[in-house]
Amino acid sequence: MTGGANGMDTYRRDGGRRRLQIVAAALALIPFVSGVAGMFVGPSALPGEHGRQLDASADSEYRFTNAFWFATAPALWSAVPDIEKRGPRLRAVCAVVFLGGVARLLSWRRAGRPHPLFVAAIGLELVGMPALVVWQALVESRSRVEPPE
Repeated sequence: MTGGANGMDTYRRDGGRRRLQIVAAALALIPFVSGVAGMFVGPSALPGEHGRQLDASADSEYRFTNAFWFATAPALWSAVPDIEKRGPRLRAVCAVVFLGGVARLLSWRRAGRPHPLFVAAIGLELVGMPALVVWQALVESRSRVEPPE
């Protein structure tokens, strides 16, 4: 970022685009890292109750679903370069993650409170993803406004 207090000149110039790109790219690291761990390490990578073994079918399903979780990272990263033009892609990824948060809530209700890391994940999925969608729409609308000459 250049100029101004805390990069405000850059913010005014690009309508928040660069900050959105940084946040979206950083958020994509979460499914990338945890998806890889889920696929290759399996359920033993989960926080809490270490060493818990799942039967072969549950282990297989756990690793399989982590492949989809992992896939959200490159899908989100592909939207970053032209994020102001990639609303549909960003909304699709965020909708999938939001639905995952709804599934976590269902699990919480049926199976009990999860590890604090997953409580935080629920917040990010149910609040953070809609916020990211709103932010992208704002950046998109600002990108269509011609700057004054």
